[in-house]
Amino acid sequence: MLFKKEHKDMILNGTKTATRRDWKKPMVKVGNIYKAKLKMLSKEYFAKIKVIKLYKQKLYDMTNEDAKKEGYSNLKEFEKVWIEINGDCNNQLTGNWNGNLVVYVIEFEVINGI
Repeated sequence: MLFKKEHKDMILNGTKTATRRDWKKPMVKVGNIYKAKLKMLSKEYFAKIKVIKLYKQKLYDMTNEDAKKEGYSNLKEFEKVWIEINGDCNNQLTGNWNGNLVVYVIEFEVINGI
């Protein structure tokens, strides 16, 4: 699975235990182990993560607890980072939060860090 470099330490120290992805269909399976990478085609990875939960959720339905699993202190902080990474997924020029967007939520645990 691909992550932004700013998420690496959050994953390794256990503050980020979930990620949300705007996928058409799930790209991971519960129970499977994946290499956490910073570059798409690289063989290098910084951790192995095991998917422990997978479900769909509207961004509007997120709670502060969900934001903490993403590694952020609150929902507003997560929202800001989401927009920086993904735009608003409907109108990237406005920078608005598209809370109606349904995303896949992947909760995971680190199997081993490097």
